[in-house]
Amino acid sequence: MRRFTDAARKAVADQNWFAALFVSLALPDICGSLENPTAKVGERYMNWFNRYLAPRYGKMFSAEDCYYFRCACLHQGLGAHERSRNDGIHFIPPPPRGNIVHLNLLNNVLQMQIDIFCIDVCDAVERWTVDVAGNAEIQGRICQLLHIHPLSSLRPFIAFD
Repeated sequence: MRRFTDAARKAVADQNWFAALFVSLALPDICGSLENPTAKVGERYMNWFNRYLAPRYGKMFSAEDCYYFRCACLHQGLGAHERSRNDGIHFIPPPPRGNIVHLNLLNNVLQMQIDIFCIDVCDAVERWTVDVAGNAEIQGRICQLLHIHPLSSLRPFIAFD
């Protein structure tokens, strides 16, 4: 899982906000699927969110809100879903001088600081990784996750000079 959280953290560091957000919104999907591959997508996403992110976001941004936002964002590139409690999400980059402007409801639009949200998701995934470390089934599924292989992995087949 580290390769995914590292990718999101690097995107945050590089201020590649869409990459950071898209990876972050996909992470609860991946973790939920690894944990319970037969459950419905929304059910496992919201269950995972409730256990790992609700303590931080639950009142302002529920598991259901996040799932609907994830659907609108990843599948349509939108910032709002018709089933959401609010009229959308207004992400901002980090303000200057280390200020924090995060989790505010403004005219029924939820404002979040994108770096904080993405790092919170990564931190939650890392807590989850520790929690499932002893589960052999989940660990087996983690081993099957996508890898990006180095170019040198083709050397038996192709010579690069």
